[in-house]
Amino acid sequence: MTGEDPAPAQGPPEFSPLRYPPCACPRHSPGPEPDKDDAEDSALLRELRARMNEENRLRRWVRRGQS
Repeated sequence: MTGEDPAPAQGPPEFSPLRYPPCACPRHSPGPEPDKDDAEDSALLRELRARMNEENRLRRWVRRGQS
């Protein structure tokens, strides 16, 4: 009508991580690196694992005796 050509259609802009930073929620952001001291098993956890191993060993022993 005014004699001007319409603007060409443009696609979506290219993704830029600087424009859209990653989510900062706890689910999507990596936590702090665990220290080597924290990564080791606690005494309570070691005790629990030993107890479970002993109970499982006894269960296997009882099942073998019933066969």
